[in-house]
Amino acid sequence: MTLFLPILLFGFGVLFLWAPGRCTKAFLRGAGDGLAACANLFPTLLLFVCAVSLFRASGAVALLTEWLSGICGVLRIPAELLPLMLTRPISGSASTAVLSDLLRTCGPDSTVGMMASVLCGASETVLYVLSVYAAGIPVTGTRHLIPAALLTCFFVTVLSVTVAQMMGGALC
Repeated sequence: MTLFLPILLFGFGVLFLWAPGRCTKAFLRGAGDGLAACANLFPTLLLFVCAVSLFRASGAVALLTEWLSGICGVLRIPAELLPLMLTRPISGSASTAVLSDLLRTCGPDSTVGMMASVLCGASETVLYVLSVYAAGIPVTGTRHLIPAALLTCFFVTVLSVTVAQMMGGALC
């Protein structure tokens, strides 16, 4: 297995020497298409980076956590998970920082730590994925994507809490 990558690179080198015209053209066409895709995605990604930075810096996460703590009590979701639940759909790096803080505070073997780990492993950064996959699609064709993706995040959260509660563990 350790020789797979060198063998693969050697094989591509032999292929380029064997058919230099076709391989070079295909490589350059693929590189050009990839660069064009990056150029098309850049404005959308820049918008989301700015929006996430504003969301985090404004203190909206703390405010939403305070407002939603009562609902989470009814759903048996620990209040410690709220910052993770709010940042996970928006920013992967922010949710990783929240997860790290939760694991440091509560411990990786605690119920909250297990819930947070399952939640991060089972969910995706919704807005980033939608910005990548929906680039170039007319806005009218994507109007149901965000509500459906956020509803899926909610179900993944409830499922991760349920699975971690079934597995047990000490409470934080």
